[in-house]
Amino acid sequence: MEDKILEVSEQQKDYILEVDGLKQYFPVSKDFFGRPLSFLRAVDGVSFKLERGKTLGIVGESGCGKTTLGRTILRLYDVTEGNAKYTTVNDKGEKTTYDLATISKKEFYKLRTELQLVFQDPYSSLPPRMTVGAIIGEAVKVHKIVPDEEVGTYVRSVMERCGLQPHHYDRYPHEFSGGQRQRICIARALAVKPKLVICDEPVSALDVSIQAQIINLLKKLQREEGMSYMFISHDLSVVKYISDDIAVMYLGNIVEMGSTREICTNAKHPYTQALFSAVPVANPHAKSEPVALEGELPSPANPPKGCKFHTRCKYCTDKCREVAPEMKDMGGGHYVACHLSDEI
Repeated sequence: MEDKILEVSEQQKDYILEVDGLKQYFPVSKDFFGRPLSFLRAVDGVSFKLERGKTLGIVGESGCGKTTLGRTILRLYDVTEGNAKYTTVNDKGEKTTYDLATISKKEFYKLRTELQLVFQDPYSSLPPRMTVGAIIGEAVKVHKIVPDEEVGTYVRSVMERCGLQPHHYDRYPHEFSGGQRQRICIARALAVKPKLVICDEPVSALDVSIQAQIINLLKKLQREEGMSYMFISHDLSVVKYISDDIAVMYLGNIVEMGSTREICTNAKHPYTQALFSAVPVANPHAKSEPVALEGELPSPANPPKGCKFHTRCKYCTDKCREVAPEMKDMGGGHYVACHLSDEI
């Protein structure tokens, strides 16, 4: 009976994005005829689902493939293998599903307003010779979001919602601080009324106090617009605050996934446990013992056989060295790829 209840609730969930077996391989070397001989496996068979109006946090150390995953979903890179199904809902409540990995560029162009990206570096992602008004209004004009005569008024209203002042309209990016530039980037994405926003470490280049302002702004805009976020970050404190669900990536694969509460309090994978043990504790009297990972992150161009994490795992067995673990359902939407998940 319980299994049937869980099955029904799963069917009732409204997913805006369903990624299945997504791969992104970059050729490393080629033969005399230009055919690739070896590949860098940046994203190596990633699968997850994102509910409409929710936030999925993607975490992992540098080089694990987080940013490449986001850019592959938005087709900034051509997909090597797998699919990413995006479901949009029109004003009448009718749903249409597109496979972002295979649709034509002409079809994808129609979805560009619904799918947006906030880049990591606000300093380099803004054109220096354009004013703030022109930067935010460019996509508004191209995609005919409002009539041409209303663009200026509309852009100023978007700026106001993102914490920018009206007199900022005619200024240039170099006249702003890092936090203000990131607000401009968010306003640029928000101006085309997106439904899914991929945030690629949007606060990593900012001071802690400014980070809090930007995160609270994103949460506020999500409540008002019902947008869905895929939030990529290596800062677990930020991810815990903004995310409804968390997926942990290691060397191109998701090794653990579940609700934020479940992952933070009941992590099963040794890599996830090591990541969360390094998060600073606010209580000065509490003792924290970070789990030290031995060795370096293997190269994605030559990943180890079996479980990719076995070269740094203290629980490693012979099975881990030979057989790649499959995602195991631990119950309650908690999934982990580890042979020893029941014992750790």
